[in-house]
Amino acid sequence: MISADSNIFIYLFDDREPVKQPVAAEVVAALATIDCVIGLQVVGEVRTVLQRKQKQPSWRASEHAHNLFTTFDSFGYGRNAVEKALEYSATGGLSYWDALLLAAAAEAGCTVLLSEDMGNGADYFGVRVINPFGPDGLTPAARAVLNRPED
Repeated sequence: MISADSNIFIYLFDDREPVKQPVAAEVVAALATIDCVIGLQVVGEVRTVLQRKQKQPSWRASEHAHNLFTTFDSFGYGRNAVEKALEYSATGGLSYWDALLLAAAAEAGCTVLLSEDMGNGADYFGVRVINPFGPDGLTPAARAVLNRPED
């Protein structure tokens, strides 16, 4: 099962990223056709970034986050994921929020997290991080997990 970090969804609305925006659109379209779940944390992060950093009106940021929430199945986090995130973030390897997302994704049965953060190819809690953004579009590793044939 695959999940995705908030940056994938945020780039859909970021006109300042003309290279990443179409890749994000391709990734999200592919995610909608495969076994994908999204962290509830991601829904909140998308809403916050769209309003605070991209200066979207509150209602629009909430609408985009709601659409994400209703398009994909979701997972939350519990005490075990928080404990893992606190332990892992104490080592300085990841931020608390990144570690929490990865720990919760692992508990939800995810084996891949698409993100431009957290170290491409790294494995945390049994979840492999794949950066979908390459210099020429969708990376080969992301293309493979998303079942996207070469153009």
